This record gives sequence, structure tokens and C-alpha cells, in this order.
Amino acid sequence: MTGRMRVLASALWATMLVATGTVLLARVLRPAVAGWLDMPFEQGGWAGLVAAATVATAVLGGASLWHALMLPRLVRVRHVDWLIAALGAGIALLAVAIVVAAAIDPALARAALLLALPLWIAGLGVGVLALAMLLHARLAQRAPVPATVLILGAGLRGRDVGPLLRRRVERGAQVWCAALEHQPDARIVVSGGQGADEVRTEASAMAEHLERQLGVPASVIDLEEASTTTRENLRLSRPLVRAPLAVVTSEYHAYRTAGLLAEAGMQGTVVGAWTRPSYRPGAIVREALAIAADLRWWCLGAALALEALAVWALLSTS
Repeated sequence: MTGRMRVLASALWATMLVATGTVLLARVLRPAVAGWLDMPFEQGGWAGLVAAATVATAVLGGASLWHALMLPRLVRVRHVDWLIAALGAGIALLAVAIVVAAAIDPALARAALLLALPLWIAGLGVGVLALAMLLHARLAQRAPVPATVLILGAGLRGRDVGPLLRRRVERGAQVWCAALEHQPDARIVVSGGQGADEVRTEASAMAEHLERQLGVPASVIDLEEASTTTRENLRLSRPLVRAPLAVVTSEYHAYRTAGLLAEAGMQGTVVGAWTRPSYRPGAIVREALAIAADLRWWCLGAALALEALAVWALLSTS
């Protein structure tokens, strides 16, 4: 199975699982929703909307709120981290407002549920992404022995690799050592330039950690020191790699990296390095935001279409 097919297959299976779970939840909630929103039992669409809102609030809102709690433990807090925290707080406040509105006037709750339709669909999308990550990780376990191990960079802590990057480097060294039996000339490529707040390139820190801490000979390490994004990691490292290729990054980043690898026309497998469970929920939301940024015009168009549909439905039921 090619890299592109693995990515698509994981997304399709995840979509079916999330959709099935939402439909089943709607069936369970249908009697309660009819009374809560003061609508006839026969109008089951409202139960579907409440089910979607419930899943979205639990997945997107819960993950974002958890990330807000984890902010003090992050090595480096960026603008996107504050955005995720604000998103979680906003979804939580909206959920509370809808519950309160239903007690005052069910029509207000119905209006809020409908007008927030793009948010509920986005939350379901995050759930699909989380499941796709898990499914893709299972498929990626069946991979050929690599001739090149490409390790993607991440933020430094001073002159040294930070905890996240250290785990990537250590996982990359493990993959390289395991490959030596069948690929005795296997090489490691470390990829990462120097960020605005970093004192050296990520690749140089990674190579130093491989040599001094993990005992990897400098002669088998190639450095790519100009990239600043995952796309650039792959594109600029391309002349240094030979197939079969294994790309090593963090667990939460592996699925999107596999998509970018296929987009670049490069054959390879993406291996995920262990990530702290406490960090994963917020990281999944960050990955979802990155995908949305890549597809910004499609996402904007879909959001406008959904909002127009919600306004039409609201006017039709009023």
C-alpha cells in the first residue's frame, strides 16, 4: 500500500467510525432532546445536531481545555498554544450558554445549536483526525527496513535538544540500529534549521546528541540545516536520502507528515516517537489547525456553506 493510500484509508475508516458513533448517540438522545428543545419527537434531526455538538465539545473542547492546563509545563509556549486554550474556553462557555438557554427558552438553544454548526463539524473533524492517527500508526508498523532514517527537527532548549526532540532523535537511532543487520550502510539524516529564538540549528544539536549521547558515528550522519517547516524538512532533505526511507517524528505529527511525504512524491514510512500522554490532546488540536491552515480556502468555503445552511434551517423552523 502506497503512502497516499495509507493516509486516505486511515481517514476513511476514521470518518466511518466517528459518523457511526454520532448516529448511534443521536438515537440514544432522541427522546431526551425532543423534550429538552421542545420539538416533536419525529424531528430526529435535532438529536443528530445535539449528538454532533456533544462529540465536538468532548473532543475539541476537552482537548483544548486540557492543553490550557498543560501550558505551564510546555518547553516553549507559542501563539498557537494560547489560541488552543482560548478555543477550549470558548467551546466550554458556549456549551454552558446553550444549556442555560434551553432552560429559559428552548428556541434560544435551538438557534445557538444551529448557528454553531461549523464548530460542531470542526469538532467531529478533530475526532476523525485523532482516530486516523491511531489507524495510520498501525498500518505503518508493516514497513521495509530503511536505508535512510530521516529525523525531523523540533524546538531546542538552549543549545541542546528539548525533551520532544530528544525522543525523536532517540527513536531515530533505534530505527537506524535495527536496520543495520539488513542495511549495513544505512544512514541518518537530521533535518532542521535555526528558528528565530534558537541559538543554533536544530540539525547540529541533533547530530551532536546522536554522537555524544547515543554513540552514533559522525560518518553516517548527514545534516540539512536550512528548513523551518515540515514541508521544507522533506523537500530539502530529498537529495540526501535513498530508499527505503523511514521518517521519524513525534507520534502526533506522524499522520500529517505521511500526508506531506505523499504530497511531495516521496515513498517512505513515518515512524512516531513516543509523546507524553498529557501533551497529546493539545498536539492533536495543533495538528488539526495546521491541516486547516493548509486547506484554508476549502475550510473557509465549507464553513460559510454550513453557516448558510444553518441560517436557512433556523428561518425554516422559526
